[in-house]
Amino acid sequence: MPRTAIIIGLPETCRQLQRQLDLVPDRPVTLGWIVHQKHPDAPSHAPLHAGAGPAGSGEPAPAAATRPRAAPHPPILGTLEELEVIIGRRRPEVALVTLPAAMTILTGSIRARLGRLGVPVRFMPTLADQLAGTGPWSRREIDLGSLLERPPRRIDEASVRGVLEARRVLITGAGGSIGSELARIVCRFDPRKLILVERSENALFEIDRQIARRAPRLDRSALLHDIVDAAGTLGHLKRLRPDVIFHAAAHKHVPLMEDHPAAAVDNNLFGTISVADASDRTGAERFVMISTAKAVRPRSVMGATKRLAELYVQHMSGRSETLFSMVRYGNVLGSTGSVLDIWSREISEGGPLTVTHPDMTRYFMTIAEAAALVIQSAALVDSEASGTVFLLDMGQPIKVLDLAHGFAALHGLEARVVDTPRAAAEPEGACPTIEIVFTTPRPGEKLHEELVAETDAIRPTAHPDIQSIHLASPDPDLVDRIIRLLSPGNRPREAAAIVHTLRNLVPLQMQPTAA
Repeated sequence: MPRTAIIIGLPETCRQLQRQLDLVPDRPVTLGWIVHQKHPDAPSHAPLHAGAGPAGSGEPAPAAATRPRAAPHPPILGTLEELEVIIGRRRPEVALVTLPAAMTILTGSIRARLGRLGVPVRFMPTLADQLAGTGPWSRREIDLGSLLERPPRRIDEASVRGVLEARRVLITGAGGSIGSELARIVCRFDPRKLILVERSENALFEIDRQIARRAPRLDRSALLHDIVDAAGTLGHLKRLRPDVIFHAAAHKHVPLMEDHPAAAVDNNLFGTISVADASDRTGAERFVMISTAKAVRPRSVMGATKRLAELYVQHMSGRSETLFSMVRYGNVLGSTGSVLDIWSREISEGGPLTVTHPDMTRYFMTIAEAAALVIQSAALVDSEASGTVFLLDMGQPIKVLDLAHGFAALHGLEARVVDTPRAAAEPEGACPTIEIVFTTPRPGEKLHEELVAETDAIRPTAHPDIQSIHLASPDPDLVDRIIRLLSPGNRPREAAAIVHTLRNLVPLQMQPTAA
């Protein structure tokens, strides 16, 4: 048994572990705690929440007649930033690390640092993780749908089967979060062939591997292809003759596209033109474009390019035998690069969670819901509804700050906004905490999003969770002007000039900054 130890963790987890150690007769002497405090204004060398109780106890003074005297806690020696200095000074025989299981990256970093110092380490699961059954070899079960506080959206499987069964189905962006979920759902409905189109080699390999395991008898093709290559796209569609096309390929990261407007124009607009034209020329039965709430009165390059793509699909719907439609929805929980994806990494690093603005709201859906209703919308299109924009019922907008609190709670953590006063003393069973810090809206971001413009007339559909708006086809001269001004050979090279052109093409909507 080591004779001396230092405890490393969050203030709450250090306190809990110390109380457990106090019950062990033959225990090492705790030299002190090293706590994880991300912010410089947090105390480093003083006991947390010191009250009138015993020095360094972190407990309020007990009433002598009613409470036993609290045992003094070991001192807080400092923060993780000072780990090497503290270890060199105190020379413990063992380090006891007690952090929530979700903080995997932070735990790995501490392990490596202690290894370089030659200090043996023991990982002590927190009480919350032990109760949840999580630890080094298991993961906490996270139900993202519970964050939405509404029933999950369902599909009418009979109508969907009528669209997909025995059909050749092509999905662009098949390796992305939505595209891959579309593929997993489509293969359940016995298509004649599934065609996966993706320009990322690794993403295509992974979704092709998954489909092979799920539906080993399904005929499928995995195409490593960039849809911006119009000639190549047409060649593939002529050879494969898909009946139903789900167009999910797009650049979606708003701040990144502000810096790379040419890439957004190429992928979001001309990629859509490429697939839509090829669908028409090869006689596809249905074409469904996945759009976004950011296309409504767009304030960003990403939103503007998706709105222009919508205009082109509307244009094609009035001159093609193919049934064209679009689907708009807001944010998707758990998709790659989404806020939950970012928060998961931030939790694994020990925090803080970053929230753009305390009042920011967004519409949210799970990946499974969004993909299922996109497929459902394909069953709602007929010759009279070609060109329709379908809106998925995403419930009420959710404050992103509330979502952060809920997501932290799913990981067994209590989220606290930085500078929020703490109670004088933590309760006996206090959850481990993680801090929330506010950043600022990034270029192109809105404070609140909307699924329709004020002038759009919303209509019900045969499915209770899908509504529709029918927009008039754009003037063909406008479509020609869009293509002429933004085509790679004609548009300016400077990013600012491309953004200026986009503002002129999406008038009175796109703005230079977030508000």
